[in-house]
Amino acid sequence: MKGVRGFLWAAGVFGICVFNAASGGAGESNAPPPPAAPVLQPAPSMAGGGTLKSFDAMLERAAKPVNLYAEDLTLKFSGEARYRLEVRDDFNLNDATFEDDAINLFRNRLGMEIAAGPYAKVFTQIQDAEAGASREAHKSEKFINRFDLHQLYADFKSPWEELPVSLRVGRQKLVYGDQRLVGAFEWSNVARSFDAVKAVWTPSGKFQTDLFFARPVWVIKSQADTAVQHDNFYGLYTSLLPWADQVFDAFLFIRHDRNDQIAGERSGQFGELKEYTVGNRFKGKKHGFDYGIEWAWQFGSKAHENIAAWAWHQDLGYTFKCPWQPRLSFEYNHASGDSDAKDGETENFDNLFPTNHIHYGYIDFASLRNTDNFKAGLDFKPKPYFSILYAHHWFFLDTEGSAWFDASQAVIRSSAPGASTTLGQEDDILLKIRLSAHLELAIGYSHFHAGAFARDTGTSDDAEFFYVMPTLSF
Repeated sequence: MKGVRGFLWAAGVFGICVFNAASGGAGESNAPPPPAAPVLQPAPSMAGGGTLKSFDAMLERAAKPVNLYAEDLTLKFSGEARYRLEVRDDFNLNDATFEDDAINLFRNRLGMEIAAGPYAKVFTQIQDAEAGASREAHKSEKFINRFDLHQLYADFKSPWEELPVSLRVGRQKLVYGDQRLVGAFEWSNVARSFDAVKAVWTPSGKFQTDLFFARPVWVIKSQADTAVQHDNFYGLYTSLLPWADQVFDAFLFIRHDRNDQIAGERSGQFGELKEYTVGNRFKGKKHGFDYGIEWAWQFGSKAHENIAAWAWHQDLGYTFKCPWQPRLSFEYNHASGDSDAKDGETENFDNLFPTNHIHYGYIDFASLRNTDNFKAGLDFKPKPYFSILYAHHWFFLDTEGSAWFDASQAVIRSSAPGASTTLGQEDDILLKIRLSAHLELAIGYSHFHAGAFARDTGTSDDAEFFYVMPTLSF
């Protein structure tokens, strides 16, 4: 009920805004290009003078390309310094046990690009990620990656118009669509990268096809990161822009994990994973509306047993012609669960390599796996440099026969006979402030209201999450 009251309160603010517009308030429609939130401009009062202005100018000079040999060979630097204070409470849904409530996360990156004209370049990025916490659970590879190679790739572009092909080879990020299946997971203190070879064919400005082979990079906090040699990931991703502000994607992802000790559903059954994910995505905006649909079907084999899983997403938003540019949105996400964990058929959808944090609640209690997720959102932009985002989630299990999985697809709670499929509700509030051209501040609060499934399977205390995150980048 608290979440419902919160949404009604936000809707009341929205109603006042609409009333003001009807009474003569002026404003331009600014429906954001899906799925991104409104782009923030620097605050004039902050970036217009003083220390921040001088600091911005220094960073812009640092990022300016330097000619090493005439204009044919240039050097350019980039960087990021990010700090996040996280205050967590009852993430295990048990108020009686001790938790390390405050976690300090630091992430610093330095990038260097050497370009030989418009047809070849090499980019390298060093990352150092640290965590200040007392619990060992918060000192793992999920948080710490000490001074390691995050990216190192070479780009080659064809000089012939008749052959519009480019090639990227090396350690790199893979980001496709809304990142529901393949993303960089930048929220993470260590993020994600792949050792990959990617070819891109762009015959026109309205059509592009990517073909890649990749292996996910395993983060080792005190040693050199390395690719997971047995986990092979192949992809074919095609994007078509049939009309203005509309995009239609088609994709095929193949995951072949050659580890022959993957457990099947039947007792004593082991083998490799050969999984195929095929689907489409459509996004667009028109007359203030923005909308999207994405579906994926999975098949193949896991430990010599069949895979039969699927996922579905749809969203609809509208940005009103009103001061503060309010956007009201609704979203539904479904991913199949396994109704019988011993029948020899895997029905839990594999979320692959996503960025789940931006989609299914900021506490990260959900992924695209055995889930039904309803979301209602209301976003405001009071100033060009300031935005407010509010979302309310309802979470359910697709089937009681399978577990409750978090954003990393790890099990939060196992299934139990007769347990409810109602997981709970979550409120998310996020404030974003662009302090200058290179400095952004994010402040967030989330509250998870534990549902009947938690009560049926163990402790069921609510969870809370607060964080402050300044990010400096150039």
